[in-house]
Amino acid sequence: MIRFARIAVLTGLALFGTSFIPSPSCADSWILPTTRTFTSCHGQARVIVVPRDLESQLAYFEDKVKGVEPAGQAETGPTQATARVETWRDNTWRKVWDKPIVNFVAPVEVIVRDDGRYTVTFDNWHTTGYGPHAVVIYDERGDKVRALTLSDMMPQYYINALPHSTSSIQWRGQPRFASDGRVVIPIIIPAIEPLGERAYVEMIIDPSTGVASPASGLAWEQALATGRQIHAEQLAEAAQEKAAFFAPLLGPAKNEQGEWHTYLLEAVERVTHGAAFPATKVLRDPKAADYAITETWLREAVTKTYADHVALASLASSNLVPVLRKLAASVPRGSLSKVTLYVAARADVWPDVRQAMAPTGVRLVQLNPDRPIPQAASRIAQRYGPYK
Repeated sequence: MIRFARIAVLTGLALFGTSFIPSPSCADSWILPTTRTFTSCHGQARVIVVPRDLESQLAYFEDKVKGVEPAGQAETGPTQATARVETWRDNTWRKVWDKPIVNFVAPVEVIVRDDGRYTVTFDNWHTTGYGPHAVVIYDERGDKVRALTLSDMMPQYYINALPHSTSSIQWRGQPRFASDGRVVIPIIIPAIEPLGERAYVEMIIDPSTGVASPASGLAWEQALATGRQIHAEQLAEAAQEKAAFFAPLLGPAKNEQGEWHTYLLEAVERVTHGAAFPATKVLRDPKAADYAITETWLREAVTKTYADHVALASLASSNLVPVLRKLAASVPRGSLSKVTLYVAARADVWPDVRQAMAPTGVRLVQLNPDRPIPQAASRIAQRYGPYK
């Protein structure tokens, strides 16, 4: 499950800028965009970007799901993102142009040349790397020179190899204008270890035409080779995951807490045809210093009103039944009648599990680690289409 672990880590990484970006968290969490000012390298030009006014993040996401556009639009405020470019002349800021821009909500980053002749926006709020506006170039009149997607700058396998989070592709560093007036974009070189030091290869864009080309042919070829390697590994890993998804499920090969959590989730998904997503609890070895808390977690899971489905395993099989007896004795008789408890228990232990929990009224479902659990046809169809 390497790929999913990698994605989970990446969703906690911050992206670029400060106001139009996802803040660090366990999943992409984009703050509402606000008006921002971007200044040129030597301070001779600036861009003031006013975003489209959103009611809230929730309203935006709900409208996206419903297909309502413009998604999340507030009743008052701007209905389209705008940019105002100014240059410093005669001791004052003078307007170059002030127009709507193509971003759905707001760009993530903007650079402007010192002479105000070219302005370049990067990405869209909440969808870095996706869509038709990864890069948009405007001339001195505010007219669009060209809009580029990632596919205009790099092959699809390279894009696939880049770090992805829930809503975004992390594809670049901080862009800038070079001394010759061209746009320089540091493109992230894909890496096997997502938390390692970032490496970049530069992409150059001629702002007068929007034509993109690598700064160094050799460096770009090396970056492409790395992208091909990582993408090939991704494909191989996806094939392995697909094979495991289709294969009958047995108990974990290693008696480790993480392995049991993974088994419990998948086993319950299979036996319920995806209808239940349980809270998974694994009792640690009673000799472990941090064992006691796992009993507490189990008790809390089955006694909380929101926990209708709980799945349980124990690293020490001999400890399973004693813990269940203790649990049953600590709750009122029949008080767990609304809970379904899925227990990883082999055939020789199952009768004792049933006897221990009988007074609670809980609905018990056995997950026998020795008995293969076939994949549910409905889950196959949902993920891969109808299976024949």
